[in-house]
Amino acid sequence: MSPAIITVLMFGSVILFMVAGVPISFILGGVGIGFGIWLWGPAAADLIYYSTMDLMYNFIFAAIPLFVFMGLVLQESGVVEALFGTIHRWAGGLRGGLGMGTVAICAVMAAMVGITGAATVTMGIIALPAMLKRGYNKEMAVGLITAGGALGFLIPPSVIMIMYAFVAGVSVGKLFAAGILPGLMLATMYIIYIGIRCYLQPKMGPALPPEDRVSLKKKLISLKGVVLPVILVVLVLGFIFLGITSTTEASALGALGAIICAAVHRRVNWTLMKNSALITLRVTGMTFWIVIAAMTFSKVYAGLGAAEMIRSMMAELGLGAWGILIIIQLSFFIFGMFLDDWAILFVIMPVYIPIVISYGFDPIWFAILYIVNMQMAYLTPPYGFNLFYMRAVVPPEITMADIYRSVIPFVALQLVGLAIIMIFPQIALFVPNLIFGG
Repeated sequence: MSPAIITVLMFGSVILFMVAGVPISFILGGVGIGFGIWLWGPAAADLIYYSTMDLMYNFIFAAIPLFVFMGLVLQESGVVEALFGTIHRWAGGLRGGLGMGTVAICAVMAAMVGITGAATVTMGIIALPAMLKRGYNKEMAVGLITAGGALGFLIPPSVIMIMYAFVAGVSVGKLFAAGILPGLMLATMYIIYIGIRCYLQPKMGPALPPEDRVSLKKKLISLKGVVLPVILVVLVLGFIFLGITSTTEASALGALGAIICAAVHRRVNWTLMKNSALITLRVTGMTFWIVIAAMTFSKVYAGLGAAEMIRSMMAELGLGAWGILIIIQLSFFIFGMFLDDWAILFVIMPVYIPIVISYGFDPIWFAILYIVNMQMAYLTPPYGFNLFYMRAVVPPEITMADIYRSVIPFVALQLVGLAIIMIFPQIALFVPNLIFGG
């Protein structure tokens, strides 16, 4: 059977089962093993074992639960509430100030947690009611939180970057460094948009009334609650960038530092530790099952020669290096409508990365392009996960249609940001080249 027919059958099966509501890990693993057994016999079932072993023997994956645990301890210990209180005092007097500050908090949370759902849900619970109470337009408030939460993909330490490093065989430290400027650039673009929109249309994000504003002294006092977490994030990333520790060692230090921060704030207790550990277990357990299933699917797909077929098809298009790169970006957008980021990374990227390298593009830069695309995928229907995270926390009067409309300007900003990073690769490569050498 030709690789083209196999491609249609395998991906058609995946889409069919997704529409039926089957969990993605069961779909990818089941379709991969099913086609493997059909084409090669019962021995193909061993692929699930080998995919699991590939993960278990790679030490860098220990960093993922540790970074997640670090972020959850900081979150559970009241750091996010302290951050929002600080932003409320400092920026509330500006039109759109709470919204701009919320995006800034999402960026800080991205550097503390490394996953998108945490920032989206947390700020949906804390910041959204505060903005709505103060007269913010509901679509503006929902959209900025949904988009800000997705910054966890790009700003280090990012879990998806650790996974990409495994697939592409590149340095995690370089990926972390490459995400800093693009992440800050996108956050700044969101903040500028909110500021301009609210200045021109004050009803979109009104300033706090004078009686709700506080003195400079109280503003300065509010900073004390956020100093330790910021120092912790800087130290963790600094240890990685300076080569003092490996990524995994830095994640362990980060987890310990988060507990110390919580202890300083007198928040360490059995409930905090238990909740953080259980959520870490659920998040990483779900993630690794998806990864194992996606790797199994990818091994079967590659073993059938389909990857070589796709490379040949792209070469025959005659579009040149940049034409192929643009086609790949468009495919990310389409895949993102049906598959999650893990599935795309482990199923599609093993095909794309050799193509990109063969055309002379930097795999670190390409990783940032992929991650920005995944941010857009999290904000676009039908399977934009941040849309559903927000649906779970918004008040009843905000409909799913409101949530869909709220992200449109931010998706447009992400597209602009993607184009800027494509045109100016040094936005992604300047920091890693500065730290690790070009």
